[in-house]
Amino acid sequence: MSACLGSISGQTDESTHRFQQANQYYLNEDYQHALESYQQILQSGYESAELYYNMGNAYYKLNKIPSAILYYEKALVLKPNDEDIRFNLSLANQLTTDKIETLPQFFISRWYRSLTGLLDEKGWSWISIAAFLLFMISLMFLLQNRSYRFRKIFFTGTVMFFIIALFSFASARKQFLRRIHPQYAIIFTPSITTKSTPDEGGTDLFILHEGTKVHIEDQIGNWIEIKMADGNSGWIPEKALRVI
Repeated sequence: MSACLGSISGQTDESTHRFQQANQYYLNEDYQHALESYQQILQSGYESAELYYNMGNAYYKLNKIPSAILYYEKALVLKPNDEDIRFNLSLANQLTTDKIETLPQFFISRWYRSLTGLLDEKGWSWISIAAFLLFMISLMFLLQNRSYRFRKIFFTGTVMFFIIALFSFASARKQFLRRIHPQYAIIFTPSITTKSTPDEGGTDLFILHEGTKVHIEDQIGNWIEIKMADGNSGWIPEKALRVI
């Protein structure tokens, strides 16, 4: 596994000290104390990809694979294309029982997901603001300039900046909604049988094991409708999973 990350931005001096101390526990292979320190930072109101990543590493070292996967996934929400997080997540996933084959995606969907994952919510927001300002400036010059040559240049710029502003705004919104309205969860029960309906009397469909990632489709009472990457779906009790 790659080494844990070394810092978290935006902390108080006390939290920074606690984070450094937790990292030292980790380096000394005292993973339980490291995890407790990371959890204290999280409980104090801070969150970051680095913190979640380190928590995932500590859980992994303690052989608590479902929790490791959960926190690696939380880290990916904040840093979707981080190679270290993805690598460690893949290591943890190799230790799960269920091997789900993902349905092939249309190449445009794959391209769009990959592109929007290049930056987090804040990064896309700044690009959206900058592109909108450039759009307004270009539009102003377009309306004021009488030269056909320059009007053609500013028209192209106006359209381009408008498209960039819309795309980056949509990407920022997608990242924001993904963070505040989680759509995925991790199974935290050693094994659970999915049902055809949201009650114990439903027909048994298939069995899932701890550490498996599922998509949340719907909720009725204490039952969650989940969908797998291979397209299979069913209902399980809410207590059987933890939301990413």
